[in-house]
Amino acid sequence: MFVYDERYVSKKEGHYYSCQWIEQGLVFFRYKIANCCICGHQAGGHTLLWDNYDGQDINWDRIFKIKDMYRKFHKKGKIHKNCIDCPFLKEDTWQVSPKQIKYLYLSHWLNCNSKCIYCYSAQHPELLGTGRHYRLLPQLKDMYEKGILMPDADISFGGGEPTLLDEFEDIMNFLLDNYFWGIRVHTSGILYSPAIARSIHEIRGYVVVSVDAGCAETYEKIKGVPYYNKVRDNIRKYALQTNFLGRFLVGAKFIIIPGINDTKEEIEKWLQANKDAGLYTTVIDIEENWYHEHIDNIPKRILNLINYAKKRSKQLHTNFELYERLQNLYYRKNQKQSLLKKIFAGR
Repeated sequence: MFVYDERYVSKKEGHYYSCQWIEQGLVFFRYKIANCCICGHQAGGHTLLWDNYDGQDINWDRIFKIKDMYRKFHKKGKIHKNCIDCPFLKEDTWQVSPKQIKYLYLSHWLNCNSKCIYCYSAQHPELLGTGRHYRLLPQLKDMYEKGILMPDADISFGGGEPTLLDEFEDIMNFLLDNYFWGIRVHTSGILYSPAIARSIHEIRGYVVVSVDAGCAETYEKIKGVPYYNKVRDNIRKYALQTNFLGRFLVGAKFIIIPGINDTKEEIEKWLQANKDAGLYTTVIDIEENWYHEHIDNIPKRILNLINYAKKRSKQLHTNFELYERLQNLYYRKNQKQSLLKKIFAGR
């Protein structure tokens, strides 16, 4: 499970290699609880805290004891095999509260209202719509009451589609009622959520709507459902909840899928639609399977598209955000392509 690697032996007194997720992270998946949700590197991430989890009461002393085991091994240069080459590992003293959670990711269901061709469920269709998920609000209340979930925690919803969860509105309102403010929701945008709208209006939530297209035809090729106009209408409604201070809190995401939407024309239509909807945040990424196949040699044509999106985003006065795979690419130490430096400069 843990492998000695001299690259991760710190020569600085009191320092060791770790990451924010090992130190203070927690992820609820469908069948397990993990340290992290990072999977952009080849080792895979998702380091385990509790296998076969199904909503049971949590022994927090046990969870933090396991997290401390990770620390002890990492201090000796023995890195968990799933963490090898993770770009988020860094050398630090890691002076953090060891029994509190600052980074929380909720991804304990697969149900969705779109059929994205790049989704995990597209490769495993037998899992889609199985309905398996557990109630999480009791555990969140337990974390809050015991002071485990930090008041300034970063809380993200993955999925599946979060607005399909029967307790989604209750979870969001619980977090908002108790003054949490770092809440990020990833959604298809097909269903409008009053709780998401509230979080944006109160400048305590951030919504990322995955559109991936600049027109209905391309959208349906990717999503497998005819809801492009509905999604655009809901994005506009969310944008109307913002004010000057919160104008960056609604983002539309574009995942580049080579062979489907990888043209300047498609990106330009997407950017213009975002502007027309009143959005101030541009989010871009690359399809996961393709990315892993080309991780060491991203074609210049794809990099040019990313650079084009960044340049046009700046011209349209919107915030440009790199997402999961592109963040991973940014942190990889062996990237030397000048175009990458150009793209990532000033991010």
